[in-house]
Amino acid sequence: MDRHTFQAFEKLQKREHLLRAARDQMGLGRIKREEFRKREAEILSRYSLTPEEQRAYDLHLQITKSKRRH
Repeated sequence: MDRHTFQAFEKLQKREHLLRAARDQMGLGRIKREEFRKREAEILSRYSLTPEEQRAYDLHLQITKSKRRH
């Protein structure tokens, strides 16, 4: 796995973890929906993939799918 692919996976994992934590807090009533939307936007912008990371991630998915078919 190359550097860009690795960075993409790290960002996606962190993003999903933080979004799940924010959803849990909203579900438990610790934060309001407006606060959740604000945090969600911050998380998505902070952990968005660069074009290089997105290309590397897409290529990794294509390779993985083609290996599963054979």
